[in-house]
Amino acid sequence: MAAPGIAVTSIFCLLFSWNEFLFAFLLTRADARTITVGVAGFWTQRGILWGPLAAAATVCVVPMLIFALILQRYIARGLTFGAVRG
Repeated sequence: MAAPGIAVTSIFCLLFSWNEFLFAFLLTRADARTITVGVAGFWTQRGILWGPLAAAATVCVVPMLIFALILQRYIARGLTFGAVRG
């Protein structure tokens, strides 16, 4: 009965830790960057490298999409359990 809540909580925890850009940007060195900080590295003084930026952003988003698609049935079940029938 608690599986949908645990699944949604795990999605939120993973999303929030994956998107923690500011702490990773300020507190890590160049050799220990996260992927989100690495994506921001394609903004240079000479311009934005659009091709590598788009490829890196796609690679960054794919694990989150796969994780959300796997747990999608638990999200829908958790939303419908809280519905009020009238």
